[in-house]
Amino acid sequence: MEITKNQIRMLIVEDDEILGTMLRDFLQKPERALHIQKNGQEAIRDFKKQPYDVVIADLMLPGADGLQVLKEVKTVFPECEVIIITGYASLDTAIQAIRGGAYDYIRKPFKLEELEVAVKNASEKISLIRENRQLLLRLKEAMGEMDGLQRAWDDFLVQTGPRDFKPAGPFSEAELNITLKQRPPDFDLTRKEFQEKALNILDRLTNLRKQDLIGEEEFLSFKQILLEKIR
Repeated sequence: MEITKNQIRMLIVEDDEILGTMLRDFLQKPERALHIQKNGQEAIRDFKKQPYDVVIADLMLPGADGLQVLKEVKTVFPECEVIIITGYASLDTAIQAIRGGAYDYIRKPFKLEELEVAVKNASEKISLIRENRQLLLRLKEAMGEMDGLQRAWDDFLVQTGPRDFKPAGPFSEAELNITLKQRPPDFDLTRKEFQEKALNILDRLTNLRKQDLIGEEEFLSFKQILLEKIR
């Protein structure tokens, strides 16, 4: 099964072939990648090879029932949302399902729209978890980038020496070219390594600003200090 990066991976576990096909056809959307299993034990084996984001499992299944599927799924991938459907509903099984971590418990007969609402809500929860994880990763990368920028900046100051700060104004390529020519006699900016270091710091600052990882005022302050230091 080919799955794109942002698709919600869904597994339908239903031994009734007609119902399983109907559920798949109804729930299929471009943002979802659906797969069907008819046997509970086979579904568990399938899940261990390829975890899914949302599982829809009938309560009564050959091999392993829906509650067993729920238990195994939550053991392998706790973030997966499991929806139990059943024609043999009872208060006891409903309590077991909810205590086991089921996202929803739907009794047959049910309207397909009712199942779609549960799937949509579960999928949105999964997407939110993904977004939060990506934001956390970006934050960690930004912190690493800022640490690297600070080290590069400290190294640059060691080579150029401290100078008084004066506002340098908005940065442009033309401004940098003029600035590089207005170097003090004791600092040879014709040396390639100094030019590359300055440009590298400015480029990294610009990328951080484009990603909204630093504010405009902070960006301008960093940039102005850098430009002043190389004058």
